[in-house]
Order: sequence, then C-alpha cells, then structure tokens
Amino acid sequence: MPDDVIAIAALLGELGFTAPASQRAARAHIEAAGLTNRTKVNIQRSKREAVEEVVHARIARSCGAPACDRVLASSGRAVIEVESPFCEVCRGSEGERALLQMADAMVAARRTRLLILGGSPASRTQIRESLRGRPIEIEFIEGDRPTGDKRARELSASADIIVIWGGTILDHKVSQPFADLGEFSAKRITVAQRGAASLARGVIEHLRRSS
Repeated sequence: MPDDVIAIAALLGELGFTAPASQRAARAHIEAAGLTNRTKVNIQRSKREAVEEVVHARIARSCGAPACDRVLASSGRAVIEVESPFCEVCRGSEGERALLQMADAMVAARRTRLLILGGSPASRTQIRESLRGRPIEIEFIEGDRPTGDKRARELSASADIIVIWGGTILDHKVSQPFADLGEFSAKRITVAQRGAASLARGVIEHLRRSS
C-alpha cells in the first residue's frame, strides 16, 4: 500500500470505531460528507483531518454504557459506540461511568441532595466535574474542618443522602458529630474505600436497599 493512503477501516479504528457495526455507521457519515464512497477500501492520508472533523461534528462517541448514552442523546449527533477510551463522556474511566450511574439512580429515586464528608481535593474536583450539568446538589465537608454539632444537624437535615467517606482525608472530630445524629441514620452511609467509583457504588447500593 502506498505511504500516502491508509485503509479506511484502520483509520476508523484509530478513532475508536472497531466493531463492524460501528465502522459501518461511522463510514456512512464519511461517505455522506463526500470524503469517500462505498466502493473504496483506502483513503488518502491527507483527508484524515477532514474525516476527524466529520466525526466530531456528526458523531457522538459513546462507550455504550447507558449513562453515557443518555448524556449524549441530546447532542444532536448520531450516537455510535466506540472503544471506551474514546467515549466523550467517561473517556474509559470506571469512576466517571459510576458517577453518572449514581446520578441517574439519585434522580430516579428523587433523592438528589448529596452530602459528602471527606475525600481528597482531587476526588472532590472529579465528582464536581463529572456531575456538572446534572440535577444533583452536592455539599462537601472537608475532612480536616470540623463543622460543630449545630451545623452538622442542619446539613444532615437538608441532605437526602449522607456519605461518610472513610479511608480518605477525614478526621474523627469532623465525622463524629454527623455519626452521632441517630435520627438521620436511615439516609447515612459509610464508604470505606477510596475512589469515586467506590463512593458511587455505595450510594447506588444504598438507594437500591432503601427503595
């Protein structure tokens, strides 16, 4: 094969379209844009940038997870499944997918106010960014800043779900005022593992058990 051409299937694979059905769907958009036709096997490498522009403009790439599909459904583009690292929503991250699934579960349960005690600055940023634009209200309590009993009660009363995130930056003097409030125990959980995916799975399981 000449150096200035590349197999269309190979080019699509480099953009995340590896499954036969995904390749057919993506190729249809490239053909519609006039960059190739159904008889061609190869394409000029010089057209790669134009192909990428068509993909970005016309195709919403999803890993196929329902939560990611739902986010992309309103994009106005055709949702086509790709390899997970190419997903526009989760980028192949288990934590991203789990957080979106958690958000869906919270909305379905009509319990959308989440209070999280602890977590690292990076994990808090990840959660905020992942749920940006979702109808979820999140309140974080930094693990080294005690709130006092009165504030703990106010925050607990207003939350739908309270997460004590053990295994992260969380001093006992911060978590204890919340743990002592027995009247809110039904909506309070403890997540022992680090990582946003662990927190999300804990919330999902809590919603399942309490539904």
